Amino acid sequence: MYVRLYTIASMKLEEQHEADLEAVANRLRTRVRELEAEILPIQELLARLRIQLDFVERALSAGTTALAPETQAAEVAPSKPNVSDRIFEILRDAGRPLHITEIKDHYMAKGFTVPGQGNESNLLVYIVRDARFARVSKGTYALAEVGVPTHAPAKPKIKRRRRRKP
Repeated sequence: MYVRLYTIASMKLEEQHEADLEAVANRLRTRVRELEAEILPIQELLARLRIQLDFVERALSAGTTALAPETQAAEVAPSKPNVSDRIFEILRDAGRPLHITEIKDHYMAKGFTVPGQGNESNLLVYIVRDARFARVSKGTYALAEVGVPTHAPAKPKIKRRRRRKP
């Protein structure tokens, strides 16, 4: 009888311990979500400041003293991130080149909606227009600042005329 009481008591303790651990895990998950929400604006500001710093460094290396108006401002006004900024974050977080379908999957996993019809080609328009991205291979893109060798577009074949024999 004593053994049975001991096993029942130890089972209740284990259940209580498991419930306590689950409560701690829930509190930690909530705190992680809060911190992720707090850090996003800071990451966006950091990305914009890096772009401005890059512009100023390029101007200095070129010997130009005239700066763009947005770099002369003392403070950067926070703005809503656009599609290119979000793609930049995805590639930066990945730390490696990603295929366009992976970029779209990460983009949608973060809760953003793909503009237009919602397919890869809509994201591709933003990637091609932005100099921060480089094409590594067919359908695969990376950050240009990483220094990944870019894939040169294929030269179009020259169609030669055939001469007819007289």
